[in-house]
This record gives sequence, C-alpha cells and structure tokens, in this order.
Amino acid sequence: MLLRNFLRNLPSFQYLSEADVDHIAAAMRVDDYPDQHVFIYQERLNKELFLLLDGAVKVCHYGNGGRYYTLKTLQPGEFFGIPSISQGIPSLTSCQSSGPVKVASLPFSAYMLLYQPDSDIGCRFQYVIASQLARDLHDRHDALRNLLVQVYGDKSGKIVA
Repeated sequence: MLLRNFLRNLPSFQYLSEADVDHIAAAMRVDDYPDQHVFIYQERLNKELFLLLDGAVKVCHYGNGGRYYTLKTLQPGEFFGIPSISQGIPSLTSCQSSGPVKVASLPFSAYMLLYQPDSDIGCRFQYVIASQLARDLHDRHDALRNLLVQVYGDKSGKIVA
C-alpha cells in the first residue's frame, strides 16, 4: 500500500495539492503492530500523530474506581492523538490496537511544522485535523446522548425532562 494513495483518498485531504500530500506522506512512517499494542497511554504526553491504515484501535479510559471503558473503536482512515499533541498536555485516553494493525505516524517535530497557520500547507493541514476533531466531537455527542437515554430515557428511548 502506498501511503500517498491512501492519503489522497481520504475526504479531508481533498483540498491538499499533490505536493502537499507528497510532503505529508514523506514525513510519516508506516509500521505494523501486534494485537494489544499501546500507542498512547492515558495521562502521558503523546509525541506522535497517528493514522490508522488497517485494522482497529480502541480508544479507552480508566475511570474512577479502576474501571476500564472503551469509548470508541477507530476504523482505517482515522487520525488519533490529536488533542495531546496539539495542546502539549497529557492524553485523557489510551489507544490500543485491537488485533494486528498498520499505522502511519507523524513525529511531533513534523507535526509542528505542518500545523503552522502562516503557510499554505499549514492551513490545509489544519483543515485535515479539524475534520477529524469534528468527527470525534460527533462521536462523543452520540455516546453522551446514548448514555443519557440509558439513564433518563423512557421506554420509547426518548429523554424525559
């Protein structure tokens, strides 16, 4: 699989030029990882941006009382690790492979160069990141809505006031 072709087929890359895609692909490293590989540890600073190419990655959180929650399962084409690397803060979640996976990673230094808003590629790359964040927000909204229905819903599944 050519990373460049994979990136070109992602909807959020539609506004990037061929040269932009080439630069991003050249900055990324593609590796295969085994089942249960941990890419990001909760409460640790993340130093890479990841893109799932093949397989599935679970986004999990250790909650109060030591319970382990799977918040989302990522599918190929999804970036992960954005909040921690963008804000320079420890991650609120862990990300772990669910079966063998192929993942592309972008090191922090390359991410910071691409994320600069004062360049054309930086503005277009920020669109890619914003698109992923919008999908993540939508998924969290759906999860919260489902939780509220479980807690406060009536038998029809509607939230009652």
